[in-house]
Amino acid sequence: MIRRHQMLSSATRITASIAAVLTVAMIASPATAQNPDWRVVENPYQEEIEYDIGATHTPRVEVEKVRWHSFTIERRDPDLLRERETVDTEVTLMFENRGTKTTKILLILLLEDADGNPLDRIEAKRFKLASGRLKERKETVSLPSEVIRSTRRVYVFFEVLD
Repeated sequence: MIRRHQMLSSATRITASIAAVLTVAMIASPATAQNPDWRVVENPYQEEIEYDIGATHTPRVEVEKVRWHSFTIERRDPDLLRERETVDTEVTLMFENRGTKTTKILLILLLEDADGNPLDRIEAKRFKLASGRLKERKETVSLPSEVIRSTRRVYVFFEVLD
């Protein structure tokens, strides 16, 4: 009688374990399908991309356990863009530190026209990113209206500093 009870108990535990594994798999599957693929790249990361002011770009790169989620460059007042005017422009950056120590980030964005000719440069102030943190950082820069109109490419430089 004890043996039969032990066998039923073992079968019940196995069934419960299988059910738990399946439940976790079903919950995790949609989340995994929605996560973007991250490219692990060398430090520093450099790339030229097509870009229009106001668009959000998602590099999805990981450099030394720091993930660069996105950046957006947008003028504060999209309706006002006069000739030969300097315009306040907001740069929004999103990074995540998946490492075990605080790191410093250096980011430079070189704005270019459609042919790759340099127009202007945005160098974000170096900042620290604590371990295990997702951080959105906003900075304001002034850009000439001609640069805003002409930007079609950005050469990005992202470095994790010691």
